[in-house]
Amino acid sequence: MIIYGRKTVQSTIKSGKFDCPNCRRQESYHLKNYQLYFHIFFIPLLKIRELGDELNCFFCNTTYVPGSVLSSHEYDTRNRLGNTSNEENHSIGLVPCDFGKRIGAFILDVVIIYAVNLALAFILPEASLFVILFAFIYFIACDLLLKGSSLGKLVLSIKAVDYEQNGDILAFNIILRNLIKGMCAIFPVIYLTSLLNDDKRALHDLAARTMVVDK
Repeated sequence: MIIYGRKTVQSTIKSGKFDCPNCRRQESYHLKNYQLYFHIFFIPLLKIRELGDELNCFFCNTTYVPGSVLSSHEYDTRNRLGNTSNEENHSIGLVPCDFGKRIGAFILDVVIIYAVNLALAFILPEASLFVILFAFIYFIACDLLLKGSSLGKLVLSIKAVDYEQNGDILAFNIILRNLIKGMCAIFPVIYLTSLLNDDKRALHDLAARTMVVDK
């Protein structure tokens, strides 16, 4: 079973029309970017290096160097998907919250979870066996009902949002996010991966395409 390794990640930056030299007429194109990542369980974690961009004609499938068939206005290497400036991110609200706030919110949530479980243990001693299950249900319920916030996040005025649309997270991604978060809790040092990228996204954020921002 492959646990970790290197993986090429492809993303479509944009689509449009261009004058295809092979077709000799205007056709649709897809501009694609390739990046090499270090992955764990096939989840891209750390970017190793850029592999470059390519442009494909939708009709004849010929591949071109983007700068050779698009103008500088149509193809700006400084403003590609995943490489936007802080100003552009700020314009749509995608500015990561401080890492200390995330740690503080998580500590508050853990205190709440253990306080509830401690209270339940006095009433139902066997309930103490379900700490992990309760924690999983707690985070999922909070993300769904509080729109990306847990009680700890509410106190510190931060929330998790969809990374691509800066909106509410889909239910599937909420479940995926918390499954990965729960597995990472076995090795808490994995949470520090959020310090290795400008967006401060941890492994569970990368997997679920989320980002934690200030409210």
